[in-house]
Amino acid sequence: MSTSTGRRHVVVATDENFAMPTAVTLRSLLLSCGDGWAITVLHNGLSLDAIDGIIGALPPTDHELSWFDVSDFVHGATTPSHLPDSTYFRLQMGAALDASIDRALYLDVDMLVRHDLSPLWDVDLAGAPLAAVQSVNYPWVGTRGAVDDWQELGLDPRARFFNAGLLLVNLAEWREQHVAERALDYLRSPHCGKGADQEALNVATSGTWLPLDPTWNQQTPMLDNQHGAHLFFDELAIESARCDPAIVHFQTRPKPWHRGCVHPWRDEWIEVAEATTFRPITDLRERSMTDEWRWRTRRAASALVKGR
Repeated sequence: MSTSTGRRHVVVATDENFAMPTAVTLRSLLLSCGDGWAITVLHNGLSLDAIDGIIGALPPTDHELSWFDVSDFVHGATTPSHLPDSTYFRLQMGAALDASIDRALYLDVDMLVRHDLSPLWDVDLAGAPLAAVQSVNYPWVGTRGAVDDWQELGLDPRARFFNAGLLLVNLAEWREQHVAERALDYLRSPHCGKGADQEALNVATSGTWLPLDPTWNQQTPMLDNQHGAHLFFDELAIESARCDPAIVHFQTRPKPWHRGCVHPWRDEWIEVAEATTFRPITDLRERSMTDEWRWRTRRAASALVKGR
């Protein structure tokens, strides 16, 4: 458990498969933000090689690093095929950090930090349990695929829906409002769809979370005009997030460490990754060879059935 006070706390969640991108995310954080961070890594039993690789990737700044094993955490939910089981680990951040710590920043490990996060850390949460960036794919609770049972749950369909890749968390309110417990209850309910813990956190905090500028979580669908970002972000905010984001979120596949990735910030990600000891860092398949074969077989069978 992390008990450091006087530091800015950041939390990431990972497993063996995501050790390398975790190292890149944390290295980019410290390179961009300097001293004074206390990092907590939520994991389910990383190998010593993975731990050594993450530690070795971090620059020699004044920071603290702690590990919190959540192997015994039973979420009781069905994990959608497009998500790793580690997506649920963020719900344990309240347990991983001492009660004296009242604020933490959660980052997905497919992110690249490019600028100082001090302005983000200093955001006045004004009693909100968390702050986040509105989702581009699912901008409102009533958007299809966001919270499909919003009416039955008594939620406002026009309430904003956030992307959970970055969360600035008011831990006092998080604990007092039992956000994690309510999210877990929702995950185990028949209402939960494919959004998993992101959907559950949105339900638990609907109408009470604070929206952030999109530069703090540049989502991939924000990079073009086809996903409606102009409907809820102003032009200047979109331009800034597109051209010089503080944090890039490699939200869609292929990821920058995968074969075939053409994301405009991939080269910058690789530059950071090349300073780590993980090899190879690029040109990896999205799936194992077995999974690749199964996927190609299913796709061919589907095309045969559809006649195309």
